[in-house]
Amino acid sequence: MDAIAAPKPKVLFETDPFIPYLREQDFDTRLKPVVEPYKKRMGFLPNALKLYAYRPEIAETLWKLNSNIMRDPSSTLDQLLKRKLAAVACATNGCAYCTAHSCSMLKKPKDLEFEGWGLSEEELQDIITGTYEPKNEMERACFDYVRSASEDPTSVPDEILQRLKQHLTPQQIVELACVVGFWKFYNTVHDSLHIPVESTLLRDTGYVDL
Repeated sequence: MDAIAAPKPKVLFETDPFIPYLREQDFDTRLKPVVEPYKKRMGFLPNALKLYAYRPEIAETLWKLNSNIMRDPSSTLDQLLKRKLAAVACATNGCAYCTAHSCSMLKKPKDLEFEGWGLSEEELQDIITGTYEPKNEMERACFDYVRSASEDPTSVPDEILQRLKQHLTPQQIVELACVVGFWKFYNTVHDSLHIPVESTLLRDTGYVDL
């Protein structure tokens, strides 16, 4: 499958959101067990969480779902692979906010107090633009599926589905589909609310020359 460059997301510089952020000290107490690990992993409190917190019942479920899909101990897909695929999904969906977060996490050094994978800028750009060379046919099928399903979930070619069936287990296929679906949801919410990219992450959109 030929690589297709992702569309350039519309980047929103950090400004006040059109509804005010909820202050962390005003978060519902039930969110603390979920938000503290999130902050530790990210290294800061993302803008999006300060809006989700208005609906703690939804926020608690979403943040747990994020962890269950992307990093649960029961995962059947490699976590770094899923991180790369998330960046592809976000870029394909045109979400600058989530693309910046995904790219920042992939570029952060390893072995620090927050999550980082130590990818180079060149590796990252290859992943986003579609020129990345998967290490095996299983990875290739995953990348092709994520791009296709993110672009139009109703038109994923049978050829890609057959390759998934050949190289992945049913458990892995369902997990992969959930990666696509989760980020489509997140991207839609974040874009439709025009959540600004945090100023410290603007370089990581790949589209801002600072």
